[in-house]
Amino acid sequence: MQIDWKEVEILNQMFSNFTEEFLAKKPCQVKPETLLEWIENNEKVLIVDIKTPKEVLLVGFTHTDSIHIPMHTLFEKENLEKMANSDYEKIVLVCRSGQRSLVATAFLQRIGFKNVFSLQGGIIELVQHIRP
Repeated sequence: MQIDWKEVEILNQMFSNFTEEFLAKKPCQVKPETLLEWIENNEKVLIVDIKTPKEVLLVGFTHTDSIHIPMHTLFEKENLEKMANSDYEKIVLVCRSGQRSLVATAFLQRIGFKNVFSLQGGIIELVQHIRP
């Protein structure tokens, strides 16, 4: 096996921010009930569903302030500009369980997004909160 050490260096640098202290603070997560409050209070929140197209076919968002950008295309220039140039005060990334969206949110914060959050527990926890 041949390891791409240049790529390892890039990944190591990116993931070095995910310390226990960083993750314990949950600096970029929002609870489902908070998201629902923001929506009920008519706050300008954009929900970005980063699930795969197949996942979205099974469970997707129909909220008017939601868009689908699969995680594998999230960091394409067009999609970053779409989010950065939006009129929304907050952006909430959503996936199935909250793991992918947490990583993506941390990387978005790293490149300059300030009001971006990951939905804690993902769509699973949101559904459980709506239908306990």
